Amino acid sequence: MRIFVTFILLITNLTLQSTLLHSIAIFEVVPNTAILIIVSYAILRGDIEGAFTGFFAGLLQDIFFGRYIGLNAFLYMTAGFICGKPFRDFYRESFLTPLFLSGVATLCYEIAFYFTNYFFRARLDFLYYLNRNILPGTVYTLIMSIPLYRIVYAINAKLEAYEKARRRLF
Repeated sequence: MRIFVTFILLITNLTLQSTLLHSIAIFEVVPNTAILIIVSYAILRGDIEGAFTGFFAGLLQDIFFGRYIGLNAFLYMTAGFICGKPFRDFYRESFLTPLFLSGVATLCYEIAFYFTNYFFRARLDFLYYLNRNILPGTVYTLIMSIPLYRIVYAINAKLEAYEKARRRLF
């Protein structure tokens, strides 16, 4: 059941991110809701599920919108794995943890994306890309992180209650 719900969430995110979120773009920057879902899953379920969610979210983006198959999958998988490492050390109910991890993950993802897509093709204007895409995208993603984390948190709570009821033998 969890795999099915995660798949539906990723497909819905892909659809919304490619259609509806472009209509609320600020300075032609769209929030990266995929990284928010990945960080949320990593915080709520741990590093392995965060990595799997990241891999499949990135693979979906690579298949539909990417130049290279596997680049987003690798970057998102790495983000999900690293953000899920402190899984047992933080309270899942705290909304500061996903805010901080979403900001760091978005910033690292955007910088890695720049280096793999632009720097190696000799487009060296990093400061322009930083001011036009990376920093506004990170701020916009941070604004979206708390509402989206609450949604993923509620979905996870319902799934855990469902799984707990199914595992009860007596």
